[in-house]
Amino acid sequence: MTSPSPVPAYVLGAACFGRGIMALLSPREEYSHVGLQLESLAPASLPPASQGDSVAGFVSPLMYFKGIREISYGLALMALQRQGNEDAVTTVATILSLVRLGDGLVVWLNGGESLRWRAWGHWITGVGFVGWVLWRRKF
Repeated sequence: MTSPSPVPAYVLGAACFGRGIMALLSPREEYSHVGLQLESLAPASLPPASQGDSVAGFVSPLMYFKGIREISYGLALMALQRQGNEDAVTTVATILSLVRLGDGLVVWLNGGESLRWRAWGHWITGVGFVGWVLWRRKF
């Protein structure tokens, strides 16, 4: 029995890892990338937005969780591929497809009218992962 190419696992793993790094380094910008609005009620412990800040709101610490989540998904895909554990790579890809579809639903329900269209990016990515999973299952 042949194995699927390892290249997609490394490419998608690196993409997840990169998205996680982006969320950690630029959490404010990541909100619009994923399709959510900045938080509107800042806790008293956070400093107010600077005077020149054109976007009102604050960054929730949950965005850092998102970054860590993406990094862990990417590392898991790449590590499992490196270990040659094909079934585990397929399982993680299946989970990632469900996560992407769920992320799209969160954006659709909570992103507001101006960002709702971003849900489609999550759903397209989720369907892409489903396609990759189905392709991997042929081997």
